[in-house]
Amino acid sequence: MLLSKLSLEKFRNYKSASLTFGEGLNFLIGNNAQGKTNLLEAIFYLCHLSSPRTSNDNDLILFGSEEAKVYGEVKTELGTYELEVVIPEKGRKKASVDGIVQSRYTDFQGHLTCVYFSPDDLKLVKGGPSERRRFMDLEISQVNPYYRHALNQYNKVLFQRNNLLKEGNFDPELLDVFSQQLVEAGSLIIEKRSSMLTRLNLLSKLLQRRLTELKESLSLKYEPSFPIEGDVKNAFHKALKEAFPEEKNKGYTLIGPHRDDFSMYIDDIDVRTYGSQGQQRTVVLALKLAELEFLKSESGEYPILLLDDVFSEIDDIRRRKLFEIVRQNRVQTFISTANPKDLEDIVGEQKRVFEIKRGCAGVKHDATFG
Repeated sequence: MLLSKLSLEKFRNYKSASLTFGEGLNFLIGNNAQGKTNLLEAIFYLCHLSSPRTSNDNDLILFGSEEAKVYGEVKTELGTYELEVVIPEKGRKKASVDGIVQSRYTDFQGHLTCVYFSPDDLKLVKGGPSERRRFMDLEISQVNPYYRHALNQYNKVLFQRNNLLKEGNFDPELLDVFSQQLVEAGSLIIEKRSSMLTRLNLLSKLLQRRLTELKESLSLKYEPSFPIEGDVKNAFHKALKEAFPEEKNKGYTLIGPHRDDFSMYIDDIDVRTYGSQGQQRTVVLALKLAELEFLKSESGEYPILLLDDVFSEIDDIRRRKLFEIVRQNRVQTFISTANPKDLEDIVGEQKRVFEIKRGCAGVKHDATFG
């Protein structure tokens, strides 16, 4: 998969920008607060129709403007696509594929896939369960439209069921309808998450050993919000019935994939609680690289890789291992850094370097080293 061109209008601090990217490493160099992360955010937005930094789309629109636009040209093994998203200050955003507005956002998603790694991703280990659920949902949604649909349906039904529980005096038959719909969508989510983590467990274990030169063994464990023995739907139904008295008292749903989590262990030690900061950073990197392999196995080609200021997060050994993996798999990679010296020891790969300054981006040089 290749993002060959990116154009922005009124996005963050960019009035207008158009960049052509190379197949190898694409470096974004500039001082802090110049717009490097904003470019990576725009690419991420083309993948997910959401930002990794804010839940409010209005934050993405240049101050004083009425709308922002993000456009990208994507080349995949299935064909070449032109993707565009218009983000208005008011109203619904429009997502187009080859000039055709998609009536459902889920039909737009999946044309461009990515793995995004930033210093904030340490929250994947140190943060609450919602961070890890978001990681699972973003990963599976990129390559599974049925999962995207089930997740949207689940969240809608969960909202309706919670509103009904808050009323106190409600129609039991209507609650049963919502419960049945919750089980139908939620069971698919649980099954896909469990399957993905089983595969990710093996991939991240291998990558953790490679990143630490065989010194550490990583394992992942899915933690659903209720015990599952046999059929997931039956277990979900049983758990909802058992939880109902407490749910009625509290006024919201206590059971379901919206309460799930997964744990991470290095040699049987809980990384979240007892892992050093270096171990936690390496685990996040292993998970992100495992995500590359998972998406490749699902779609048949590697996603693009977005690395935001990662040089401040990993040491020289892990940096070298990272680029060995990227180079070996020929993954198109976008890397932001404030320090041009970070490029000096990266050899043997085509590098395109962009200089970012106050919302303007230009090619500094385009060369192959080594």
